[in-house]
Amino acid sequence: MIIDLDLINSDLTLNSIRILTLISEFESKKSFSMSLNRVMLYDFFMKFPRTMIPSNEITEGEIKDFSERYSYFHWQPDREEYNLYLRYLLSKDLVQKRIISNEYSFYINQNGKDVLGQMQSSYYKELAKLSKYIKQSLSNLSDTKVESMIIEKLEGVQYE
Repeated sequence: MIIDLDLINSDLTLNSIRILTLISEFESKKSFSMSLNRVMLYDFFMKFPRTMIPSNEITEGEIKDFSERYSYFHWQPDREEYNLYLRYLLSKDLVQKRIISNEYSFYINQNGKDVLGQMQSSYYKELAKLSKYIKQSLSNLSDTKVESMIIEKLEGVQYE
């Protein structure tokens, strides 16, 4: 039981750090709304960069993850799971939310910036690089367009 709890806490922490890194990249885009839907869409690119991001944008050796090959049997994310990650970040006072256009928008606060400022791991550096790519390449696209990119990409995936 304790081992299972440690695994759950580890996953919660890793997923929350990935989402916090993603949200932090959009801090400078003041008119941008990081809704739950956008978090889920953009996080798919963060979770599966070898599948979703052109190979010239990531270097060999980055983001080595077993789930890259075997976890996207369906692309639709679990909204409850993402709500859990965001509630965790809110409870740790690393992000805040506000209502924009009748939906919650999440943004990093000073505590979140302080936490990320202390991170030096290669994992964090890879996440920061992926977040920059997402901001530059996807943030001007509609959610519908990003979703169609995911579906199109996954239709061409060859399962081993």
